[in-house]
Amino acid sequence: MKTLGIIIGTQDEPVSKKYYKNNKKMLQVLKEYDVSMDYIPYDFAIFAEVKNLEKKYKVNVIPLFGDFLTLEDCNECDAIFTIYEGVYSFMDGGMDQYKNYMNILKKTKAKVYPSQKMQEFIIDKHRYMRYLKSKGYEIAPTSFINLEKYNIKTIMKFIEKNDFKKVAIKPELGAFKTGFKIIKNPDKKKIEKSLKSLKKQNYHHLLLQPFLEEFNKYGEIKTYWVNGKNLYAYNQRWKDGEGVFQDQSKINPDLLKQCLKVGEQVFKDIKKDHEYLIQCRIDFACCINNDNHCRDFFINEIEICPTIGEDESDGKAYKILAERIMKTCV
Repeated sequence: MKTLGIIIGTQDEPVSKKYYKNNKKMLQVLKEYDVSMDYIPYDFAIFAEVKNLEKKYKVNVIPLFGDFLTLEDCNECDAIFTIYEGVYSFMDGGMDQYKNYMNILKKTKAKVYPSQKMQEFIIDKHRYMRYLKSKGYEIAPTSFINLEKYNIKTIMKFIEKNDFKKVAIKPELGAFKTGFKIIKNPDKKKIEKSLKSLKKQNYHHLLLQPFLEEFNKYGEIKTYWVNGKNLYAYNQRWKDGEGVFQDQSKINPDLLKQCLKVGEQVFKDIKKDHEYLIQCRIDFACCINNDNHCRDFFINEIEICPTIGEDESDGKAYKILAERIMKTCV
């Protein structure tokens, strides 16, 4: 019998009482791993969904805990599916833990989904953003900055040439807005101060982009995909630091159709040029130079180990994802 490991440990996005009530019997397996039934993170719920399919697929499903990952544990598996990924390892233990995590995935004998190479490609945002640009996809004007060697004059020339009144700095390995900075009326002194601060926090690369006022006006269209098929989409805005969600029925139908058409092509291109993705989330934002809410939406981000909040998917994505994991990994 083959063994499938699921890397978990995020402690994010707990499931609802409704989901727990509807899946109470299945979720009891989590007690074995000291998980409180009052707080079940989304990745533990997905693990339980996959484990619930053990008999159907004749596969042994085990948890691998990302913050305590070892090569020995990984080598017990024939295949590994990642939910807790490199960004979490960085958040939990800094650059040393991140490097150790990636090194284990690189060395393990198990087949890893998505691969360590693919995870690094997405975490290193400058790489996949350059890839998207080379394929002709719309992205925001971006300056890719290496904090180990950058030219402040080149950065300021980029800002001044585009007449940016506000810029946003997005560090690689940043998540949930950690490290994210908005700088008004950017000048050399402000930019250098921010870059030095981020370097001290162990960030190595970052993206500098215009801060778009229209971004929150129209929200960010987030599209979630399994096996290249869109399961759902939602619009996210921010209010008082908290995410405000609207389901896809509230999204302009023409805009949604446009985003899904682009998203489908992105999946196909990544499959052709890199590897097949079991799941991914492709996010679209607005607007460059004007607030035409359809024409100027662009790809803002790609996640291949996305956080799947139950409110976004109504819990339906977990079962569909679990089936696809089994069909693909074993």
